[in-house]
Amino acid sequence: MPSINLLRVYLRGWKAILVFTLLGVALAFLFSIIQPLRVSSEVRLLITQTNATGVDPYTAIKSTERIGQNLSELVYSSSFFNAIMSQEGIDRSYFPTDEIDKRKEWRDTVDVAVTPGTGVMTIKVYHKDKVQAAALSVAVAKELAEQAPNYFGYSVRVQIIDDPLPSRFFAKPDFLTNTLMGLVFGFLLGSAYVLARMKHVR
Repeated sequence: MPSINLLRVYLRGWKAILVFTLLGVALAFLFSIIQPLRVSSEVRLLITQTNATGVDPYTAIKSTERIGQNLSELVYSSSFFNAIMSQEGIDRSYFPTDEIDKRKEWRDTVDVAVTPGTGVMTIKVYHKDKVQAAALSVAVAKELAEQAPNYFGYSVRVQIIDDPLPSRFFAKPDFLTNTLMGLVFGFLLGSAYVLARMKHVR
């Protein structure tokens, strides 16, 4: 049976597979270590439409989701970034001056997501400083609430429904996820090496 033969191959080459797996875990952990440690701050918003009377619930919620997705893209625009940087209490020196590096850092700092089937938007900000993470998350939330009617009409309302929720520990890098990915990658690479070696010997 092919499965039995494959099992024998794994049993014979378990040392090599173990070495590759441990190497993958070590490299993933090393990659996580050299990344800057960041905490997170999370704020939730509720998107509603005042002119949804007479529209079936499915269409209304899909429309709200669409607005949320468009607002999510607005966060990463230069005009939105500049509006956030102009607010008091924001450390502008944290972001690079080069436009390409600045946009990349901004995307790494702010994560916006809309919960499917709802009008709830979650803003999560990652920063080295806990105070700055909270300040940025609130600034982004308030700016979205202010700008939404300008882009989608005054029938659209965006309300902050949660206070900033800080992370208890470092949120980035994700050591557990990176380690698991390294483990899987190392195992697969080790398996490929053993299978190729066995095939070559035959």
